[in-house]
Amino acid sequence: MKKGFFGSLILFVSFTLFLTNCKSTDEVKTPPPAEEKPADTTKVSSRDMNMALIDEINKALKDYRYPDGVRRRGFSYKLADIPAADFQTWAKDNVAYIKDAIAKLPEGYTLQIIGHADASGPEEAEGAKKGNGYYSQIRAEAVKAALVKQGIPADKLDIKAVGSSNPISGFDEKDQVNRRVTFQIVSK
Repeated sequence: MKKGFFGSLILFVSFTLFLTNCKSTDEVKTPPPAEEKPADTTKVSSRDMNMALIDEINKALKDYRYPDGVRRRGFSYKLADIPAADFQTWAKDNVAYIKDAIAKLPEGYTLQIIGHADASGPEEAEGAKKGNGYYSQIRAEAVKAALVKQGIPADKLDIKAVGSSNPISGFDEKDQVNRRVTFQIVSK
């Protein structure tokens, strides 16, 4: 039994020495983990910048309308009349901003001229009545033509007729003040 014990002991010691000598003394260097850089929140995509610009312009344009509601309450009934003197006065106060806004527009956007009507007549044509959609359309077209005469490129202008669907808050739907055009930047 002593032989078996000594044999096992020699075998155990030999195995232990073998394992110790086989262990590599060269340390394997693992690269340090890459530092995670915090996301750069100051970078803004050009799309975000464009949307911010358009939102800013549209916010300012909310106050723009023709007729302005002060010097002239609204278009005459069933007309798209733009008296030259009145439009020139309006243009002095407003066209410079509109030109500047259009110059800043990114590709693919236009200034939409939105024609409105009061609720005096039918929305759509009925018999001899042309309807509010028609009158809001010709008003938007008339203001577009007047703006083009002021030097604004026609290809940067678009028109839309909304009839009497968007009256001014606080006024009767049939009030003349609702016969107007408003402006908004939209994508083509």
